[in-house]
Amino acid sequence: MKINYIKKILLISLFSFLGCRTYKFPKKQVAPENYIFIEAENTASNLQKWQLVEEGDNNYVKGASNSSYLEFMGNKPITGKPNSPLQYQFTAPKDGDFQLMLMSSKRLEGVKSDWCNDAFVRLSGDFESASQLKTEDLKKDIKILQDGNDETSELEWHWASTAEKDRHVYNKFIYQLKAGEEYMLTLSGRSKRFSIDYIVLYDVNKFNSKKAEELFKIK
Repeated sequence: MKINYIKKILLISLFSFLGCRTYKFPKKQVAPENYIFIEAENTASNLQKWQLVEEGDNNYVKGASNSSYLEFMGNKPITGKPNSPLQYQFTAPKDGDFQLMLMSSKRLEGVKSDWCNDAFVRLSGDFESASQLKTEDLKKDIKILQDGNDETSELEWHWASTAEKDRHVYNKFIYQLKAGEEYMLTLSGRSKRFSIDYIVLYDVNKFNSKKAEELFKIK
């Protein structure tokens, strides 16, 4: 009986360990100074039109980090002005060019496939643009939409890193940050039923976009 009990405990421990690894990207493979990771629900802001969705809730999208995420329920599915801003403060771990990505999902409920797939983002602090966008542009609300736009499947997790300041003119959110400086990232709702699980900024000189998308996607 004692041997069977020990086996049972070991099996439970093993499954628990594997389960924890399932929802983590391999942090040990990434030096901490080369990225910034923020859970979307880890904000002191009033959620307003954002709703916290947890495992077991209706319309929950499987595979979310920490089994929870935020879904925007304001505006219309197609568009809207910046609504319900969420603020995230972080400190740059080093000097470098960091690109922004959001792990995101869309819930269409029968509308067009390129709806429900975007938000607004802006950054405050001492930085310069490291992309084709101007620094002053990045300090204002710019639409961020899912990479692939209408080609992404709904109710699944996809990266959103595409900046659209002008209609159908696409860029990237890349910031030249300074070590030790504090920054404020503001995410605001744009289209209804767009969800954000977590936020990543990574050093573009350490990873190309394809590697970063693979490395930082929680599996």
